Amino acid sequence: MLTRFGGSRRLTVVVLVFSLILCGCASTNEEAQISPKPQRQDLYKGQSQIALGASAPMSEQDALNRAIDAERAGDLDKALYAYIQALDFNQNNADTFYQIARINLAKGNQDIAFKAYNEALTIAPEHKLANAELGILEIDQRQYALARKHLEKTVMLDQQRLAEQKTAAANTGYIALDELSPLRVYNALGILEDLENYHQMARTYFLLVLAFQPQSSIIATNLGYSFYLVGDYEKAEVYLKQALRADPSFNRAWSNLGLVYIRQGLYRKALASFEQTMSKADALNDLGYFLMLEGKYEQAITMFKQAIDTSPTYFERAQKNLKIALASKMN
Repeated sequence: MLTRFGGSRRLTVVVLVFSLILCGCASTNEEAQISPKPQRQDLYKGQSQIALGASAPMSEQDALNRAIDAERAGDLDKALYAYIQALDFNQNNADTFYQIARINLAKGNQDIAFKAYNEALTIAPEHKLANAELGILEIDQRQYALARKHLEKTVMLDQQRLAEQKTAAANTGYIALDELSPLRVYNALGILEDLENYHQMARTYFLLVLAFQPQSSIIATNLGYSFYLVGDYEKAEVYLKQALRADPSFNRAWSNLGLVYIRQGLYRKALASFEQTMSKADALNDLGYFLMLEGKYEQAITMFKQAIDTSPTYFERAQKNLKIALASKMN
């Protein structure tokens, strides 16, 4: 996921926004590369003493019930241990491995979650949630080929489900989404398409989600940035403004809108957009930085000098950028 264009330590232009409705994520290797079935110690990172004082479960369902109860009580360690105990009764339950992965991910044990998600998919390749979460995390890990495989699988399964329900078709050739559709996956696949320069396909996925959630500032921002990437600044502005109508405090939309205005030569508007997310001095510095990247050194120098004058203390970043701009102008 792209996160920074440079310039200010405060201006984080998050190009494509990742969070949306569904649950977590996950990732690792191709199924052909999956290691042998994980051992109990590979799936649990904690103290085995958790089970002390409690009787052993009598069946797989007993262990699963204990896991659910423990999680409802907020005890993730106990829930995880109970899910692993369920494997003693049935090592071919993909849902159990999925739950083990999900909890390990919540606990920050990413490598263990990868193993468990992959094991779930070895048992049940059509497991929609395991495909979804694995694909999303693979994007975060820049494993794009693997991510595409798992995300497209999830979308295919969802579209098959929608087709069976005879949901009205969208004009994109895809079926309109509903409340059971994994919106986060469609968004993630749109991000991946933009990352790999398939911008029209990216917009197809974003529009599917936006049709179902027209008030989503996240998706409207992603769609606006997708248009920005192909130089369609008018449509980019339309969707970024739509995002801000839905959430006027959404910093990423303001930052991306500032980039659109820079490309249109509307520097005052760009500065005003940046100022929605940072101090005036930082906004001036960042505007100068982007102008410098575009080779507009005179304007950049002006912005850096204003940033230095505006800052109540010595503005080191603007001073450094000013030196670079002055040197570049002389070359």
